[in-house]
Amino acid sequence: MLLGWTLPQTSTGRSSTVSPPPWHYSGEVIAVEFRADPDRVAALAPPGFEPEADGSCTFVFCDWCSAADSDPRTLADPARSQYREAFVIVTGEFRGVRASRIPFIWVDSELSLLRGHIQGFPKQIGQIHMTRPVSIGKGGVRLEPGASLGAHVSSLGRRLATARVELHEKVEIPPLALFAPPLHTRLFPSLSRPEPAGEEFSIGQVSNAAWTDVWRGAGDLSFGESEYSELDQLAPTEIIAGWRLNLAFSVDGAVEFPMTSETALEQDHEAV
Repeated sequence: MLLGWTLPQTSTGRSSTVSPPPWHYSGEVIAVEFRADPDRVAALAPPGFEPEADGSCTFVFCDWCSAADSDPRTLADPARSQYREAFVIVTGEFRGVRASRIPFIWVDSELSLLRGHIQGFPKQIGQIHMTRPVSIGKGGVRLEPGASLGAHVSSLGRRLATARVELHEKVEIPPLALFAPPLHTRLFPSLSRPEPAGEEFSIGQVSNAAWTDVWRGAGDLSFGESEYSELDQLAPTEIIAGWRLNLAFSVDGAVEFPMTSETALEQDHEAV
């Protein structure tokens, strides 16, 4: 008998790349809130999802530590549990309920890539760099008014997004886009026919959200061009704010339902 929640499967299941949720995340975030062309934002929306009329988006860089209840090796091994990612959040409504959509995301970890695909994140491999604040010495920036933090993501040798945040003040509430339930598309192609072997919506079930050291300030954000990415169609038309914070949450599972389903609406509301 072969065991394993994901491939590769073996007689013990020990080689499986991803273990089942709950999964837990703690990390540092640099983010820039901005507005893009509403028509270009809407062009990336799946059926039933309505982006905000003003084209509101947030670009997020994260430096994560992660753990899984069912596999203590994840927490014990930094090579497996620690990674960085960069993504854009589009906020809006799904069937009348506040929600978000992540049309583009890059990550530098095999575990996170596959774990994301299982959930419906469109993750691709990238190289992400972020300013790491320091508390002693002169080798870095402090979390204090006037501090400037940078972040950027590249893929296949192309710089895709470059951000800078200047800290102005410490605040209590982080950017709300981080807490809008994300609507994902779980997609599994077929090798024998044009139609997918599986395609459905998924809304993650998240708990234990917490944050500390929330800083708000000015932001700057620019997107580069690549023949392998269409991120640049969301080029900022207006910068709203820059952010830096510590963030934690758990993913307990998801509500999954057919893309054409109308009976899943009540479940959607409960998940959101």
